[in-house]
Amino acid sequence: MTSTAIHYMRHLRYLIIALAAYGSFYGNLSGQNPENDSLSQPIENHGLFWEISGNGLTKPSFLYGTIHIIPKDSFFILPGLEEKLSQARRLVLEVPLDISMETILSSMQMFIPGGKTLQSLMEPEDYTYLTSFMRDSISVPMPFYQRIKPIFISQHISSNYCFPEEMESYELYFSSLAKKENKPVSGLETITEQMQYLDDMSLEEQVTSLVSIIRNPGAGCEEFGKMIAAYRKQDLNFLMEMMSESDDLEGHLDQLLDARNKKWISKIEAFVHKEQVFIAVGAGHLSGPNGVVSLLQAAGYTLKPVQ
Repeated sequence: MTSTAIHYMRHLRYLIIALAAYGSFYGNLSGQNPENDSLSQPIENHGLFWEISGNGLTKPSFLYGTIHIIPKDSFFILPGLEEKLSQARRLVLEVPLDISMETILSSMQMFIPGGKTLQSLMEPEDYTYLTSFMRDSISVPMPFYQRIKPIFISQHISSNYCFPEEMESYELYFSSLAKKENKPVSGLETITEQMQYLDDMSLEEQVTSLVSIIRNPGAGCEEFGKMIAAYRKQDLNFLMEMMSESDDLEGHLDQLLDARNKKWISKIEAFVHKEQVFIAVGAGHLSGPNGVVSLLQAAGYTLKPVQ
């Protein structure tokens, strides 16, 4: 396998991690890193980390809101978080990350249906521009992307163009800690189920967003920087506001967040009543009347911030 192929395969796993929050990466790119003015500030929990108790539970479980991909110099771990993960008997993520590349690649939701190619979906001028952009800015040739849906290409461009330096993933970090302690890792949904949420966005919408990204690489990195700053401040309301105002996510948030949150509750209940678990999902899933915190409270559980 060539070095380019290895580079591409490695980022496929990051795309899977980022899928649940893909709207946060959409938009235009600026090619400049965001200001991390809060890096030197002490980190305290203001809404990312919760204890789940009550409703007949003999031991509390824990709920944490992640940002799926973040520059390594912005990555932080709340005090006590690793201790709580160590106490838990199981790690629960949106999808387990011990997925083989064969499983990922065999999930047909990743590929353009009907034997079509990316080139057939785009205007010739836009496709030519995309080919040059990928070669010059991302250093990956287009043949690797011919059958991949535009949304995945947008994700790859966004994370790599805005932040060419090393990235970190909370999900991968938690998985590595769980593996060291031989803890099982489970998912609230399968990779196939998560892929199916992409079908709520038409290929035409995906192409429009992709063209917007490559034609105007000027503003989205600033938005990404705001998102990272809000995450470090644990300002969940601002994160939700950013997603709600995204043109690309208009009409899709119900399926991407609310519907999935409601499906997760019965699965979360089954996990927490069986054993003590540590649950990590995208921070956008926590807040609001249809967020996981409110839905668990409505189901009779007590949720309090972990201090």
